[in-house]
Amino acid sequence: MTLRPPRHPRRARRAHAACARPGPMPVLLSTLVLFAVACGGGDPAGPTPDEALELVIEGMGAVPPGAGQLQVWVFGGGDTIPVGVMASAGDAPAPFAFRSPIPAPEGVLVTVERPGAAAATPGVSRLLAGTFQGRTATLRMERMITDGRPFQEFPGAHSLFTTSNNHQGYPSAENAGLWLFTMTPSRNEHGTREVKVTPLQPGWTYEGWAVRRGPPEVWISYGKFRPDEFSLLTSRDDTGTGPFSGAEDFRNAGVEDVPGEEWTTFEIADQLGIPLPGGLDLPLELDAVDDQGEALWHHVITVEPAAELVEGPAAGEPFPIRVYRNPIGSGGPGVPRTIVRVSEGPVGRIAPAGG
Repeated sequence: MTLRPPRHPRRARRAHAACARPGPMPVLLSTLVLFAVACGGGDPAGPTPDEALELVIEGMGAVPPGAGQLQVWVFGGGDTIPVGVMASAGDAPAPFAFRSPIPAPEGVLVTVERPGAAAATPGVSRLLAGTFQGRTATLRMERMITDGRPFQEFPGAHSLFTTSNNHQGYPSAENAGLWLFTMTPSRNEHGTREVKVTPLQPGWTYEGWAVRRGPPEVWISYGKFRPDEFSLLTSRDDTGTGPFSGAEDFRNAGVEDVPGEEWTTFEIADQLGIPLPGGLDLPLELDAVDDQGEALWHHVITVEPAAELVEGPAAGEPFPIRVYRNPIGSGGPGVPRTIVRVSEGPVGRIAPAGG
């Protein structure tokens, strides 16, 4: 079976107000000053250098060891100065205490840097930023992670099917593949077969996962991807059909121009020395349920630092910005599975310490 999502019509774009509804804006170091001016930063009644402040980040889990570190910066007067690295406390970033190195700070930036020594200048994976309003500040992800808009609330639906093993006859373990489009376009609010997601800044990328319920959970990546200029996922992910599809050139094989993957055979993966996480058997049964009829597999889409693009086709731990998650559950390959937004993304709050 070969299914190709149709081409979509061009769509008009809406203009956005600068701060109330911020539009796309490339985030460069020099734009932090513009960000502060446009959104009311640099309040003269703000914190002083000797005042103890505390930053708390909500809406995301702890960064896994080896996946990066959260670094905090204070900006003002054209300078951006590091003030430290956030630790983790259990399953969340630990509250971070600091003092401003700038006499009249305009705002605070949080970035994701490679693990190890603290960075001297902010990298491209900007997580949160905000300006002081008095002695407090709210740090948001818009213009840092996304192009200025929130994460798409209704991204669409995905399907189960396989094409790489159709030579065995159809149907051919259709529940061993997951692809980001639906055969029922009317099911999607935006009216096309493709999934629609918010565009990201260059320092970030989306990654899709098939997750086997635990404990412990088993996370299996199906690749990284970014939307087109219309926010639609109309290109394959960086691993194509995947090393477990049996295709020798799995990055380029297949005809589906949407993200997804198939898990049917170890043939090519064994030759390349690529293990399947969790020691599971193939083909996968992504529509499996437990004795109570609850889905054993979930579909998850995370947001990952762009530096993680250096990973191989069997990615490691997911980054803790986990925006979408839906149970796959029983049903044939033609049954659309609605992707559910379960997080609006991270937000940071700064206030005087002990206040």
